[in-house]
Amino acid sequence: QINATFSNRTDIGDDDSDPLLEVSDHHGLAQKSRIHSADNSTWIRRSVFGNVLPSSNDSGVDRLSTPAYWKKPHYRFATDDALLFLDKRSLYLHNVSVVNVTITERCLSTGSDHGSASFVTTVAEFVAQVAGMDAVVVNQLMYGIRTNEDKYRNGHLVNVANKEHWTWRRKQLEMYDDDGIATWLFRKLGILSVSVLTFFLLTSVTAVIVRVLTSSGVVLMFPVFSLFRALGVPGADVRILGLSYPWIGRARTVINRRRIHPSSHLIAAHSAKIFLFYLMYEACQAAWSAVLYGKSIPEGLPIWLFGFAMIWEYFTMVFCRSAMSVHFFPRCLLLYFIAYHIYFLSTPYAWFDVALVPWFLFMIQAMLYTIIALEIPAVARGAISLECPREVFNRLSWAEWTASVPHEWTLFLPLNSRHTPLYDREMSDVEEEDGAAAEVAGERQSDPTNTVVEANDGGGRAEV
Repeated sequence: QINATFSNRTDIGDDDSDPLLEVSDHHGLAQKSRIHSADNSTWIRRSVFGNVLPSSNDSGVDRLSTPAYWKKPHYRFATDDALLFLDKRSLYLHNVSVVNVTITERCLSTGSDHGSASFVTTVAEFVAQVAGMDAVVVNQLMYGIRTNEDKYRNGHLVNVANKEHWTWRRKQLEMYDDDGIATWLFRKLGILSVSVLTFFLLTSVTAVIVRVLTSSGVVLMFPVFSLFRALGVPGADVRILGLSYPWIGRARTVINRRRIHPSSHLIAAHSAKIFLFYLMYEACQAAWSAVLYGKSIPEGLPIWLFGFAMIWEYFTMVFCRSAMSVHFFPRCLLLYFIAYHIYFLSTPYAWFDVALVPWFLFMIQAMLYTIIALEIPAVARGAISLECPREVFNRLSWAEWTASVPHEWTLFLPLNSRHTPLYDREMSDVEEEDGAAAEVAGERQSDPTNTVVEANDGGGRAEV
């Protein structure tokens, strides 16, 4: 059952008692019998009981009539967010009153407290115990509290237990009411554009932070190995790390040889880089959620989205090595991402956190398909080997040190090269090769610019 309290009083502090439920014979501040309309704010409290809710305790007192039962609500709602930050005295002086309302889960699932339960409503009530009632309460207040002209209202809702806050505006709700086909089509195109932009930003910042953690994060292993070596742990050789991560090991070797500055400066510089980039990564979660979405979302949704992107990045880095995997897996992820965001951006507030479960299962299915159907056959036919661990790659137009890490901007370069195993290459026949050689020889003889210079060097001949 849901015990709901609708009121004009909406402070969010941890109050020991509700002043509007206190009984007093005095006047002045203790007089709290004034009741007004519930248009300004609302409280909601939720409690789950068994099939039967006892209305009285062992002493015969109705528990629903006791102030202790309504002591602390579960939700607090207000159409003016300023009321959520007022203390008790200010609320009373501003003539804010409370209205208590009880809503059962049967009422929310069937529309009536005496509604008959069906299979769908029974499943809905069961899922509500797992997924919570936040989405139900938000939509109940978002669409239920309206003006006398049946227009939407601004709303501010706070979950008292975890302090999670939801906010919506009247104009924001009116945007979801389709006025015509042109408006609907324009809004869907905007949703598609925002989804693609979000996918680019989310995957790009995740790829950058993974590159930083991979290149600079390993520097922390060197002092750890030095500590192990000082403690006499066998096998803790720093030279092994230097060979495994040459962009760090080569720099430490040169530093120790030239002694311009100690090796600790290199470790401190990489540690500062990791700290700065990780703070920027965390800041992107909050900033982009507010800029790109522009509406109230579940509190943990950005963490889940960025967590999914981190899984994609590490999976791509470790497992996606064949050309087919590189072609299939990112496009499949983009399709799932856009499908979720079309649902996410097409409604003011829905079961966004619950929809993450099927999305995660589809993501696991794509990963398993990539490994079983694409990667294993590629390894079996020799497209991936120790000599060429990736079938497709980027080839730069200039030389780079093999012991260095590519720059971060190379993450955004498109793939331009592909390794083809020897047994998969198309070879011409011997006759065709002989004919081509004879044709080249004839061209050289007919060309007067060709010059043949013979040099006797142990029977060798050089042709220019």
